[in-house]
Amino acid sequence: MSKPFAAAFATLFLAGMPVMAQTPPAAASRDCQGGIDLARAAEIGREAGVTQLRKVECEDGKWEVEGRDAQGREIEVDIDPRDGRVLKTDRD
Repeated sequence: MSKPFAAAFATLFLAGMPVMAQTPPAAASRDCQGGIDLARAAEIGREAGVTQLRKVECEDGKWEVEGRDAQGREIEVDIDPRDGRVLKTDRD
């Protein structure tokens, strides 16, 4: 790969990163409108044991926070979008 081509590729790739980072996940579904937004759902998930956050999405009328716990196990926390109550915590 030539240096000019590599530089152009790196510039285009890095220029797109902030846009990707600022684009919210398609989780802001009408099903999860209420008192709890995506950021608060992620915070509640962390409080419930998610240490390495992988995904926050609205699924079946509830927030699902997925990631890993302190022991490295997969964890999913389901959260009520109206009041932030933890509905269920699953660890694999």
